[in-house]
Amino acid sequence: MRSRSLSTKLIFVFLFLAVAAYFSVQAYRYFIDPQTTTLVYAYASEDAITATGYFARDEQVIACGETLLEIERAEGERVPANGALATVYRSESALSEHRQLRALRSRLEQLRYAREAARDAETALKLDGDIRTDITALRAALAAESWSTAESAGETLRTSVLKREYAYEGTDELGARIDALKAEVAALSGRLEGGTQTVRAPFAGTYSAVADGYEAILTPKALENMTVTQYDALAPEPVSSTVGRLIAGEEWRFVTALRASDAARLRKGQALSLRAATGVDFDLAVTVERLGREENGRVIVVLRGDSHLAYVTLLRAQNVELILAHYEGLRIPKNALRVDADGSSGVFCRVGLRAYRKPVEVVWQGEDYCLVKPVDIETNNESTRQLYTLRAGDEAIVSANDLYDGKVIE
Repeated sequence: MRSRSLSTKLIFVFLFLAVAAYFSVQAYRYFIDPQTTTLVYAYASEDAITATGYFARDEQVIACGETLLEIERAEGERVPANGALATVYRSESALSEHRQLRALRSRLEQLRYAREAARDAETALKLDGDIRTDITALRAALAAESWSTAESAGETLRTSVLKREYAYEGTDELGARIDALKAEVAALSGRLEGGTQTVRAPFAGTYSAVADGYEAILTPKALENMTVTQYDALAPEPVSSTVGRLIAGEEWRFVTALRASDAARLRKGQALSLRAATGVDFDLAVTVERLGREENGRVIVVLRGDSHLAYVTLLRAQNVELILAHYEGLRIPKNALRVDADGSSGVFCRVGLRAYRKPVEVVWQGEDYCLVKPVDIETNNESTRQLYTLRAGDEAIVSANDLYDGKVIE
């Protein structure tokens, strides 16, 4: 019994010594020849400057202090010169009756379309396609949290569904309902005649429903000579308009005050992309229009955009990113990049029990990583070419001592 107990103790002691020896060897190897690896993977990066500034447009506030009115234009809609912007009513009852008239006319249009659909199978099929398209548009607007677009898309879908519903009724019944609606519309139109006033556009432009007081301050002409001091003192003027504003032309500007070191990376006429924090879910193409003089380490920068005006009509103060360049490549830690005396770059990768140096070209360097692309080697052997080509999924060696091509590693 004692002999068995002693044997058990000796076995445990032996196992303990073996485990301790294993970890001691591993610790010795780590400190003598530390070796760490990481996976290579595809990555995209951008060279960007973060900024805060203002959108500026050539715009005019439409003076109107009336409260009983109906806006006739959607946000970002193009309006011809002398085109109707809003209708002013003499009383609450007149406004209510006008809305009723609009609903009756919409219903009349739906019934007329439905009568044609009931006669023509092709028109009915087109309605089915319109409904599917309208549902997709509504879902996209809701997903993007664009509530004004969602409201418009919902109304369009409702109209298409009603047209399709009315199409199931007989043409005789539809004809009777159309005649009754036409009489109702004529009677209501007669009562409203002369009880309204129309606010019209003084020039052709793009409509925006909100006037914020910067219209007369942030103008293209004001930006031509604006200084950093003037930029810092920007403040809106008091404004009161229930109609909104009208924007002339197709261009818009973005003005900001950048650090001199960031502004030095820009040049007049340079094309880049502007990414707004809110309001627009895609990058806007802009051109550097003006670089001001340095003032207390900051420089006024004016960017000009000549497209997508309808998407920026409501934008004013914004946090943005100025995208100077976009890069794609294989991401590796900076420590994994090895540069030889001749200036060529490479990455040692673990393949089985050996380390192979794979030549690369640096595409972009971040703070602690770089993007690279593989460089072909001169060989007719396809297997050798594949072995020395860096690709996503390779095991790059970040740290190790005395590395050389073909070295046996554990």
